[in-house]
Amino acid sequence: MLPRRAGRWSRYSVPVVDVALGIIFLVFALESLTFILRFGAYAVYVADSALCTALALTQFGRLRLLRASFIATYTLLAAYAVLVALSPVNLGLNPIIATAVTSLYTVTRWEPDRRWGTAALLLALAGALVNPVTFASYAGPYESSADPTAGSGWNGAALMARTLIGLVFAGVVVLTHLLASSRRRIAENQARDVGIAAAQAVAAERLSLARELHDLVGHSLTTIKVQAATGLALGGEERLRTTLITVRDTADASLTSVRRLVSVLRSDAGEITPLADLSTIPVLIETTRGSGARVSAVLPEPEVLERCNAAWSAIQRLTLVRLVGEALTNAVRHGSGQIELSLVLSQASCHLHVANPVAEASEHSPFGGSGLVGLEERLRLVGGTMSHGACCDDEGRSFFTIDVDFPVTPLELPASAPVPGQHPGETE
Repeated sequence: MLPRRAGRWSRYSVPVVDVALGIIFLVFALESLTFILRFGAYAVYVADSALCTALALTQFGRLRLLRASFIATYTLLAAYAVLVALSPVNLGLNPIIATAVTSLYTVTRWEPDRRWGTAALLLALAGALVNPVTFASYAGPYESSADPTAGSGWNGAALMARTLIGLVFAGVVVLTHLLASSRRRIAENQARDVGIAAAQAVAAERLSLARELHDLVGHSLTTIKVQAATGLALGGEERLRTTLITVRDTADASLTSVRRLVSVLRSDAGEITPLADLSTIPVLIETTRGSGARVSAVLPEPEVLERCNAAWSAIQRLTLVRLVGEALTNAVRHGSGQIELSLVLSQASCHLHVANPVAEASEHSPFGGSGLVGLEERLRLVGGTMSHGACCDDEGRSFFTIDVDFPVTPLELPASAPVPGQHPGETE
């Protein structure tokens, strides 16, 4: 099911994963209230409950406010460790400390600056070895009762077991960091593979543009030059002679300019051999799938693409190939590995729809840098329009979608070709 366009609120909405984690940790935070209900509102219990609740709330901004959530989480965890270590009573081990792992994963996986992930790993390892349980064991006497008015006792006999627990926590931290780093590396490799394929398509299309420009404009200018030279050879009135000289010189200068432009278009493309056309689109999709992404694509039949390839202008073909390549690259880089792509052709228009889940994406737009601006500028050249933004489907999942429409050279499509609202079949 394709996502529906959401309203302005969607850019401020909280991803479903963060909502779920926030609710789970709020339930864990309720555990700290049992001490207050059983023994009274002592300062240590109130502080314990406040810190646990604050830690749970940081999960709601885990992805939307990545750095702020990370800083808040680790600051609160440090305060929580100090509270447990200095507490005159045994506060126990609250699962709320798992926020260290979720925050570590998020920073390592999604923060563009890798130094943040390294810092999170070091802090998490330090926290694992001096976590609230082992910290309290090193610090000194532990109360055997949770009642702060009860007598003192010593739990030093459990020091070894608690140290082992700390080592287990450290192992969990390392595994979490490795998992996040691995997924980040896979996504980057996928994006690089798709980007290379898209770059090859664009560079090869530059060669096609060079040939088309030379064949059309270059031939016309050469004809003008020959005709002007013939007129000069035949002689005639002085005014005609002057005009023909001007035409000849202008055509000669124009032909030189065209050759220079062709040379520029051919530059940096000598090592790229494939010929770019609309048949490149299925190749880009297969390349994306080969890199590990799950692409659900609805495309016209190959025969239709070939007819469009012959009828469309070079700029129209280049626009569509560039759009598909850029959309796939950014969906792989910023999405969760699942992409929905639909290309619908009518007799005189082209519509492209791309959607990818962004439940775990960063707060930034999936199209960073100049990519989106470049696509909009390219669309303006062919009279097209583009809309993009956050969406939600009926199940509440977050998506980023891009919809493109632009006019093309009229084409008489066969009966089997898709028209708006009809699809020939979905490829997986």
